[in-house]
Amino acid sequence: MDTPPPQEGTRRGSLDRAVWLGGFTAVGLVVAIALRTQQERAIDRAARVVESLPPDPAARVVQHLKTSQLITSRIDTTVRAQEADENWFGSVVATVEAPARLSYGVDVSKLEASRVVFSPVGGICTVRVPEPRRIATEVFTGEEKTMVEISGLRFRALAGEEQLGQARANLHDRALRMRLVGEDLARMRENAREEIADLVRRIVGEGVVVRVNFDEEKGTVASGPQ
Repeated sequence: MDTPPPQEGTRRGSLDRAVWLGGFTAVGLVVAIALRTQQERAIDRAARVVESLPPDPAARVVQHLKTSQLITSRIDTTVRAQEADENWFGSVVATVEAPARLSYGVDVSKLEASRVVFSPVGGICTVRVPEPRRIATEVFTGEEKTMVEISGLRFRALAGEEQLGQARANLHDRALRMRLVGEDLARMRENAREEIADLVRRIVGEGVVVRVNFDEEKGTVASGPQ
């Protein structure tokens, strides 16, 4: 049996190794190019996402708040209407009370970046927003309470019905004219303030102290981690 010369076997082995190494290199090059292309696409997508967001933190906060448009706060209270009638044979005083819910809203749809200020010292974000305004009034007449006070010669079986009817008719109008004062006013404003602060913290982080100012307020109130 003929045996190839040693030189020919060596040349054939070298050729096989060269082909194998060339193929391996080509596969590696294709994989490298694919990975590079994928990486470049990922970087490009990330860049587009970043470019779509305002670079200024204040602008980010404003953009986030604007999506809410109207931030609401409500207060539960009691509305009362009273009607009286008095003549020579006595007097009647009819009173109707019912639960009421007053809803207030802070319009942030036109908020500007100048209303948001960041302080690098202490991690504080101050936001100035419009004053809460009444947006809805509900009166729960199905839960009303009535009282009739009679004096003089009035007939108790009949007296007060007309006055009660008038008081009921005026109940919603009285609710519309109600103005929050004292603790109710403070509670409504605090509820609205916390709603706004919570929205801001979703952007700036839970560790940031958020101060919310209403336009007609002189001071600032902080809301942050306890």
